[in-house]
Amino acid sequence: MSKIIGNSLPQEIVDLFNKELTTVVLSTLSTEGYPHAMPVHLLFAPNNKTIRMALMKTHQTTENIKKHSKVFITVLEGTDIAMGIKGTAKVIKDTMDGNKAMCMIEINVEQIKSDTTPTVIVNEGIKIKHRSPKTASFFRTMFDELYKC
Repeated sequence: MSKIIGNSLPQEIVDLFNKELTTVVLSTLSTEGYPHAMPVHLLFAPNNKTIRMALMKTHQTTENIKKHSKVFITVLEGTDIAMGIKGTAKVIKDTMDGNKAMCMIEINVEQIKSDTTPTVIVNEGIKIKHRSPKTASFFRTMFDELYKC
């Protein structure tokens, strides 16, 4: 059963996001009123109230954020982390320096809930692998820009 655990990210989650290895599911509200979810890999938490992400400017998720700022982030990760993060998002950089197709989103964290259960343990979460060395270079460029903003 879900349990509200506060309105700021636990340090464990800040540290997890800043390892550059985490994939979360970002959900937004479409103009038709339906949930729209997508995995996001390029994220950084400069503090326990803020999450920054690099998203494609033309992606539906970015359009949804511009129209409806409410977002929900699902985190499933090793060491039995199952968490939901409610927040308000906005575009803070229309075009990122490192890639003109990307924009920077900033999320103000509003509520955190724990979704761990007594019946199952999350032991790995979502794992990704870069398709090519070019992807690794792109990720490095995007993370560096997320950090310096």
